[in-house]
Amino acid sequence: MKKIMLVLMLVLAVTAYVSAEGQQESDGSWSPSKTVTWYCTSSPGGGSSIFTQTIIEIINDENLVEEDIIINYKTDGGGAVGRREVSRAKTNGHTLLTFNNGDLQPLVQVENGELDDLTPIAVMANDGQILLVRSNYKYQTGEELVEAMESGERIIFGGSKGDDINFYNKIDEEVGGDTEYLVNDSTGDALTQILGEDIDVVIAKPAASYELVSSGELVPVIAATKDRFDEPFDAPTFKELGYDIELTVFRGVAAPKNMPQAAVDFWSDVMGKVSETDAWQNNYLDKFLLTGRYIPADEAYDYMKDFEEKYKANM
Repeated sequence: MKKIMLVLMLVLAVTAYVSAEGQQESDGSWSPSKTVTWYCTSSPGGGSSIFTQTIIEIINDENLVEEDIIINYKTDGGGAVGRREVSRAKTNGHTLLTFNNGDLQPLVQVENGELDDLTPIAVMANDGQILLVRSNYKYQTGEELVEAMESGERIIFGGSKGDDINFYNKIDEEVGGDTEYLVNDSTGDALTQILGEDIDVVIAKPAASYELVSSGELVPVIAATKDRFDEPFDAPTFKELGYDIELTVFRGVAAPKNMPQAAVDFWSDVMGKVSETDAWQNNYLDKFLLTGRYIPADEAYDYMKDFEEKYKANM
């Protein structure tokens, strides 16, 4: 009888362990066994939110994951709290994080963290930044805006954290002038500021500002990209105007530092399948003018590490 009880206890222990870890298949593969929490450290309505929602919608439509995925918008401390929670999470494969330049730069330069605090899952796309003004603003072209800055006119910029701050600092360094930058939790919040005329110029990406630009409420004036965006974001690049300002923004996914390798492989594969769908190409990349660039987990680390080295060099 004691032997039977001992065997039963061992079976229960193994079952509990597998349940905590996820569904472990006989071939060593893994899949979620409970609800997955996906952290987004920017507010709803911004580019990171749209990125996250789009991926989850595709996952659901394509039946790529059986368990539910919920979004946790954790913007406290400019996203620092959310990043810290994810890095320390011990959910064994059931926690994900939207991760881009806007997360990596403050993680390194402000929070004294590093990429090794997390596990890169995939890079999904490259995005670009652009300056927008209201349709009733006194300067409606990039040339006019730059001339005003060069003349020392007071101009207030607004945008999100991380890569947007980096963009503003490049503008301040290259163009100069009497400017100020107001930091927001997301591009969506910054767009609210410019519509309320609290700022003069907003730093944005096409995904978050698409509807406002399409409707004509906001006007694109200068892009920080190698080539011009297509309509409705067609505007001269900084290089066209004589300034060496060109920034690459990656959009990716990360996970806790201690995520099991089988779970890393699972999620990296899921992101790869998402990147191959027509919905990803048509409803996200093409619609919001991003460049598709799927990089799996084993290569995403090196890709993101290059950005980390640049951020550390500029500290």
